[in-house]
Amino acid sequence: MSDTPRSVDGRDESGDRFRNLFANLPGAALEVVWRDGEYHIVDVNEAFESVFGYDGDNVLDSPLAEWLSSEDTQDFDDNRARVREGEVVTETVERETADGPRTFQASGIPLFDGDRALIVYFDVSEDERRERYQRVLTRVLRHTLRNEMNAISAHAETIAARTDDDTVAEAATTIHETALDVARLDEKARVAESELSATPESETIDAARLLREVYHEMGRTHGLAVQNELPETLPVESDGKLQRVFSNVFESAAERDADCVEVTHDRLRDEYVAVRIHDDGNTLPPQVKQVLSDETELSQLTHGDGLGLWIAKWIVEGRGGSLYFEDERVCIELRPALTDRESPS
Repeated sequence: MSDTPRSVDGRDESGDRFRNLFANLPGAALEVVWRDGEYHIVDVNEAFESVFGYDGDNVLDSPLAEWLSSEDTQDFDDNRARVREGEVVTETVERETADGPRTFQASGIPLFDGDRALIVYFDVSEDERRERYQRVLTRVLRHTLRNEMNAISAHAETIAARTDDDTVAEAATTIHETALDVARLDEKARVAESELSATPESETIDAARLLREVYHEMGRTHGLAVQNELPETLPVESDGKLQRVFSNVFESAAERDADCVEVTHDRLRDEYVAVRIHDDGNTLPPQVKQVLSDETELSQLTHGDGLGLWIAKWIVEGRGGSLYFEDERVCIELRPALTDRESPS
């Protein structure tokens, strides 16, 4: 490490610190030097041997690509070139080991003189495998659950239609409605999973138009009456998923036997407008409010109560806004569109 500062007695203190850090890194670490048009391995730490299964002495002074090859040669070459240009590169990559290919979180870090670099690999193969199995298991369970609930609902409808016994008919109707509730819960869980993995892209959206579309639909399907005090247009910075936010809030009101919903708005300050939605339905359970106020864990929700509101909160917060309770009102703060923001006085 020829360019590192030295102490008065000639010791390379920075070099010593680097060597100590290098030796004790939890990931597999390699020091490489650019020579003859490619990186050569000049040092490895102990973790390298246990992670990759190669004897450290055997890899020294060898080309990096000879030991840590990749089927995606373009990926390998691109990352190597970026490090050569002085960029710190962190990517998820697949690399060969003595036991076959594995998946790593790899970081390439240019070192002092420009021709040297530190490369650190953290094995994430097991994490990736677990996540993949969990996705498959979840998809299979949801598919089975949805089909079984549809079958239960259909049979319950048949029983209710054909029996003359009021008690049996009432029980069959309860089974039918419960099956539908479970199927709807599965749909909400699917939406939540999709939203958690999505990267929101903000654009100008007319919140007033979306709200009108939602409450017209809710009036048709749930008989909700709406008192609307919104302007003709209300441009905000969000995306098309804002419609799902409003739908989930209205559906929460319908599920609590509301007959009427009141929608108002005002500008809180230059940066935000607030849309307030108040209904005359039953009061939200305390645990739902606590979850939405971040006072307790999501696991405290029971039977999916409040899941739709939680999804709405997640969507709004992911786009720079907030959703909270103000007395018994659901308050949604949104950023107004850039062209609609007031100039500071």
